[in-house]
Amino acid sequence: MTEPANDTPLMIDMLGGALGILTPPASSPLDYGLKLIEGGLSASNLTMALYARDIKPVLNEFFDYQNLFAEAPHRLLHVRTTDDILEARASGRLGVIQGVQGLHFIEDHTSFIQILATLGLRVAALTYNEATQFGAGCLDPIDNGLTLMGRRAVRELNRCGILVDVSHAGERTSLEIAALSDKPVAATHSNARALIDSGRNLTDAQIIAFAETGGVIGISPYSPFCGTDARPTLDDVLRHFRYVADLVGVEHVAIGTDFFPHSKIKWENGTRRMYPEMVGPYVFETLYAEGLAGHADLPNLPAALERGGFSAAEVEAICGGNALRVLKAAWGA
Repeated sequence: MTEPANDTPLMIDMLGGALGILTPPASSPLDYGLKLIEGGLSASNLTMALYARDIKPVLNEFFDYQNLFAEAPHRLLHVRTTDDILEARASGRLGVIQGVQGLHFIEDHTSFIQILATLGLRVAALTYNEATQFGAGCLDPIDNGLTLMGRRAVRELNRCGILVDVSHAGERTSLEIAALSDKPVAATHSNARALIDSGRNLTDAQIIAFAETGGVIGISPYSPFCGTDARPTLDDVLRHFRYVADLVGVEHVAIGTDFFPHSKIKWENGTRRMYPEMVGPYVFETLYAEGLAGHADLPNLPAALERGGFSAAEVEAICGGNALRVLKAAWGA
């Protein structure tokens, strides 16, 4: 294990966007991930091929990432183990964790999970907002729980060392995942439904069940998860950090920004149009909380957490230590 060469705090984003967010400045075309590094991140879980319905787009994205890691090793480090995260931190690079939000693209081939793990997949959800062959999505009106294929997939994810992400699973489905999994599970980017009644937020029962696996909840500044009719502020986001910490302990709290490389036209005619019951009144300009609206604001988060009543040690745990522990437990050696 490489020891950090400096005092850079460990900061892990449990869900921090997709491939496009690594786009470098035009003036330095190989500086991929620069804005995330400047935001203080040591590692980030990036979603691959979000709406893929077969495996080809996912394999194409693995190809893109392999080329990125080969061409920009001074900025990016492919994360396969938690030691890689510490190496990225020590060397001032961004550790890239490859993840998917939904395994619908493998169809009935749970054997593909082992192949994807070999390629580097380290985080996977069984569903997105809609039901899949594995179980219900969080916005589905009916949730019949895990299917038989869903149970197969959970066991295979555990066996292959891939963290199970329950952020988008329906309540019953997610609780059954937590009960079945023999590794910690994570809601990588979800907030507390007791504070904001969104179908994408977690009930107390879910938060408790996920914590009982040893897992974490990644708190997000995504406005639909932490605001009502007005654009939320950083204080509104801090309420969710505090609520989850008070409910299950600070050791189960992490960061999951959900900072995707959106554009106004694409997001408002995509996510906003598809999921109005989740998005509510928000438009592109108010999509994230004021004061925590992008990577440039991330360096301010540790001090804000301390102002919110967390100790320095608790802030270190929230920003990276808790995530590192859970990833190590899920991934194994």
